[in-house]
Amino acid sequence: MQKNIINKIQKTMESLHFPCEWRIEWFKQKHTIEIVVMIPVTLEKDSTVTDQYEKVNIHDNFVFEDAVLLYDTRLSDIKNSNYLATIEFDKEDGLYGGTIESICKNLRVSVGQAMNDLHEFLQDDAQVRFEIKWNDNNYQNTIKTLKDIDRFDYAIYSYPSEITEDVVDENEVE
Repeated sequence: MQKNIINKIQKTMESLHFPCEWRIEWFKQKHTIEIVVMIPVTLEKDSTVTDQYEKVNIHDNFVFEDAVLLYDTRLSDIKNSNYLATIEFDKEDGLYGGTIESICKNLRVSVGQAMNDLHEFLQDDAQVRFEIKWNDNNYQNTIKTLKDIDRFDYAIYSYPSEITEDVVDENEVE
């Protein structure tokens, strides 16, 4: 199997047993990969939530989504504010396995905290905003810790030029 970023993300995410649904979206032409997390939201009857675009929910059950974007800076023009986190890679050099592991671990921690924050947000009318928070300091410390204990994976995982059918079947690929 090709050592590519998508395959490594998929294996790492599966091993971390996320408390919510997730998917990987690969935009081949834009040279970007998104790791999307989806947190289900259930409101009490007749409750409403307004999103950042001032749109009010019309259903009591919906999904809150956010994403980490991996992108090639030379080929992608992105708006950082649209993502939980944006992480650069070089198409030729790819990413270290330890970096991918650190991204996924920090995303797992961020989602766990967000699920607690969401519960509090839904119970407390005084809270006006809910968002998943990415802690870049934790992300950098995870990389450092993995290196300090000699568990950082220095294998290079490349940006995929081709992708296997099983990844296409299990994820959204454009």
